[in-house]
Amino acid sequence: MSQEIRFKHTSFLILFKDKEIFSKKLINYINKQNIEGEFIIADGSKKKQKKIFEKLKIKKKYYYFGEDKSIEIYFKKILKSLNKSKKKFIFFCDQDDLINFKTIKKKEEFLLTNKNYSAAKGILYNFCYINEKINLINKTYSNFIDFNFYILRQIFNINFRSYYCLHRRKNLVKFFKLICKYKLKDFRSSEFIIDFSTINIGRIKFFKDISVLRWAGFKSKDKKHPINIIHSNRYDWFKYFFSKE
Repeated sequence: MSQEIRFKHTSFLILFKDKEIFSKKLINYINKQNIEGEFIIADGSKKKQKKIFEKLKIKKKYYYFGEDKSIEIYFKKILKSLNKSKKKFIFFCDQDDLINFKTIKKKEEFLLTNKNYSAAKGILYNFCYINEKINLINKTYSNFIDFNFYILRQIFNINFRSYYCLHRRKNLVKFFKLICKYKLKDFRSSEFIIDFSTINIGRIKFFKDISVLRWAGFKSKDKKHPINIIHSNRYDWFKYFFSKE
């Protein structure tokens, strides 16, 4: 068995919806890992999944906040969940994501000794299931150009996404307080606040290691996701936002 990986300063916040099959897959995956840490389960499904998560062997905090009936409720759930942790760092993702804990451990160790960095990022792969086996589709957000000067970080990383970074928890709390305060109702605007603020607050460490595998979902060849049509990067977001009546 591989050496145990211990997370003393990181909480893993897992955001859940109704897809119970992915909850079971995730539990099975985590139970096979030789890790010690804290998992915060934020259940936003219509039907509580507490019984399913009783099978998770690792230390956990389970919270049912009611169904995620709107994006605003979903954001409030995240803020409440962040306040359930006392750790320095947060890695949050969805129930259909598979985490590479070795890379997250590298991120934790780096952020502990580098206070001028606000977050640490790794490589993300999209995948799909074919005959119950994981098949990698493509690599996304696979680089980051780091600069001391925050304006240069913004200019040269217009497609930066912070969702799969290891964040400093205190920063995420500030970001989601803003999101909830202004009652944002779309994901891209909330992502803009988190992405833009994460770069402004500090430098970003990029690890050329796989950080997480992300389930790509059931995609239609004929349709594009409306979010991608609206704005795929921060320049597009500005144009979209200021053109709204």
